[in-house]
Amino acid sequence: MDTEDVSVSNRHRGREYNVLIVEDETGTRELLKTAVNAVSLPCRIAEAATSEAALQAARMARPDLVLLDIVLPGSETSGVLLCQQFCKDTRTKVVVVTGQAQDSVVAACLSAGAVERVSKPFSVSDLQGKIEAWLRG
Repeated sequence: MDTEDVSVSNRHRGREYNVLIVEDETGTRELLKTAVNAVSLPCRIAEAATSEAALQAARMARPDLVLLDIVLPGSETSGVLLCQQFCKDTRTKVVVVTGQAQDSVVAACLSAGAVERVSKPFSVSDLQGKIEAWLRG
């Protein structure tokens, strides 16, 4: 193995991933944190319960992954607008986590660049595997 191969693998091993959880319901936010904490990759978690707090947290944390509830306090469109903002940063993957039945709202997020929709209720173990795949990919 040459030195270039060693530096690439060491760089990946030392990487810490930033995950932003945007969810106004405390119980669901805790389940999302449990799923993130279960991945085998080192993650730093930031949390937000409102659109304003999410934008501020994203500026500070520069997330690799955002788990985004699209129905937040304020208006139904706040989650879609947040998704559009987060998707402007091409290194950030956005996953819509919602119980929202309106497919048009979810479709707007996917059109903006969200990588997937996760429906509530969700399985923590299934979500954990997906989180790891999204961070690796």
